Amino acid sequence: MVFQELRSRPGTTEDIAAHSGISEGEVLMQLRELNDRVRTLLGYEEDPITVSGAGSWKADGVAGLLRLNPRVELEVVPKFLDPSTGSWRRDFFLLAVLVKTGHLLLHDEISAAADELGDLATLVAQSLLRLCAENERRPIRSYRRSWRTDFAIDGDVAWETVYLPDADGFSVSRLELSRQNQYNAVLAASVRTLTPEVADADTESQLRLLGRLIGQQPKPATDLESLPPRHQSWKQPYELARMIVDGMGLNLDRGTFTGPGFILSTWSAWEYLCEEVVRRALPNHQVVGQKQWALGHRGSQTVYVKPDISPMTGGAAQFLLDAKYKTRLGRAPRISAGDLYESLAFLNAAGASKMLLLYPSLHSLDDSPLGAWRRFDEVKVDGLTVEGLEIQVQGLARRGGFNALVSGARKAIHPAADTSQ
Repeated sequence: MVFQELRSRPGTTEDIAAHSGISEGEVLMQLRELNDRVRTLLGYEEDPITVSGAGSWKADGVAGLLRLNPRVELEVVPKFLDPSTGSWRRDFFLLAVLVKTGHLLLHDEISAAADELGDLATLVAQSLLRLCAENERRPIRSYRRSWRTDFAIDGDVAWETVYLPDADGFSVSRLELSRQNQYNAVLAASVRTLTPEVADADTESQLRLLGRLIGQQPKPATDLESLPPRHQSWKQPYELARMIVDGMGLNLDRGTFTGPGFILSTWSAWEYLCEEVVRRALPNHQVVGQKQWALGHRGSQTVYVKPDISPMTGGAAQFLLDAKYKTRLGRAPRISAGDLYESLAFLNAAGASKMLLLYPSLHSLDDSPLGAWRRFDEVKVDGLTVEGLEIQVQGLARRGGFNALVSGARKAIHPAADTSQ
């Protein structure tokens, strides 16, 4: 079931009840449990999915794949992506991996067939399969000590058993280079999690084959460790597997699904994306996120403010950027009074002269190409300038998409840097 963030979907409670074969009251109880899990995972105080009296559902601040019950998955599309196109799943997946791991994953190679398959789990599975296939000739092995009982002495013998041997032989231990380790355990757990979720039969068969190649593994540890340097070629598939185990794990508890889903906080993801794009667009600047600037004093204590992005040159910032997520749906966008006052405080504290407020564009790709920065409002106050800009990110996962986003940022930011000198 697909619906878009910040837009109400009428009759959702009734639709889910009919599809699941349960009452509407039970659906609402399941939603309450899902909200509890997501709030805990993302650190929210309010429910990310709310229900109106007419049974309409609306998501706010969350996007991705959420498991409601064994029969129903909710695919929540971020407000800046278009649910009418199948490509939104690729864009979302790329954004999710960038935000959670700090790198781009297969942004030029994600199969376009996923647009037709129509589910996010299959897209995640295909990416995992491709990454593992690239490393199949370099399996993750580590040394482990094994014990066995045998009359053939091949290893370290427990010498007391030489005098009192077991009926099957001596107790012998060996140090073996084995595929049984905590890292492969994470990969195996991700395969087991994804296999029942994918909609494509061919992808499911490939996952089962990958599971057999990884082999029997122990249960992954609660605290998943990072890969050692010698296995860095597995960094991307391992981090993706960790995301799957952490987020998509469907742990059965009294017959109900308790995994939170493959999700992310939309506003924090937007903030991270803006910072990463600006950092790559300004290689000659030291781009600092959430830098503290002294605004004033409260008694003897200094009052600080923290804009999202501070491009530094020589220890100073001539201009600042702040990621904004929410705009007024259905109305002409403009800089709100609250955002204006906050921006002026940031500029005064940093000694800068221009602030760029970055909002996600809600226009289609036909009206605004990928990477376009469109200014929709500008306010000048005593030599200080605050600009509101909309950034188009739809199509991020297409070939060269992220480079187009960085290129658009470079063109838009450099004039701001020049006029601030």
